[in-house]
Amino acid sequence: MSDWPAAVLFDFDGVLVNSEPLHYRAFRNVLAVEHILLSEDEYYNELIGFDDKGAFRHVYQKRGIELSPKLFLALMARKSEVMMDLIYKKEFGALPGVEQFVRSLWRRCPLAICSGALREEIEAMLEGIALRDCFPIITAAEDVTVGKPDPSGYLQTVRLLSEKHGRVLHPKDCLIIEDAPTVIRSVRAVGFPVLGVATSYRLEQLGDANWAVKTLELEEVRKAVPKLKLEA
Repeated sequence: MSDWPAAVLFDFDGVLVNSEPLHYRAFRNVLAVEHILLSEDEYYNELIGFDDKGAFRHVYQKRGIELSPKLFLALMARKSEVMMDLIYKKEFGALPGVEQFVRSLWRRCPLAICSGALREEIEAMLEGIALRDCFPIITAAEDVTVGKPDPSGYLQTVRLLSEKHGRVLHPKDCLIIEDAPTVIRSVRAVGFPVLGVATSYRLEQLGDANWAVKTLELEEVRKAVPKLKLEA
């Protein structure tokens, strides 16, 4: 289609903001209280792409430890508290090229976020990097019944965009920008084209994406995806 993409859907952590180190610190601190050691390698190799629920379940299942509903809720609450404390201390920032890239797209097509992070975290960090106005639609962890890497959150986001703009959008009409290989594979399987960003994984690990870049700097994206029209 001549006006492709009709919309651009962003992941959040590791795509728009450098927040994965904060999530790792929050998970590590909360799990340490339960005498569970979470290494940085384990976090980056296994947990990126999960929402908080999926991440805690993975850690406990991997270790063969029972995760009771009461403890599960307590872990979720504590992790959110630690994360918000780090956010309020402004220990994050926009990733290279993000502000100019988002603003260049915002002028020409609808934008949305689909993230495994909690809405409170997303809203606070978007305000912190002065991009909140660019994303009228945000699908957060609490908005879906099945979290990432399942593609249902992105499909839900497309439905919300279709309703808001009075135009039926299909996955092929939209572009997803992601950093997690597991999510890239799942959304490609339901018809989305994907631009992978090598912020959390090496470029060669993003081979399932249609295109891949090291950063969202405008010139780098232009070279990788020539048909993506970007205003200076």
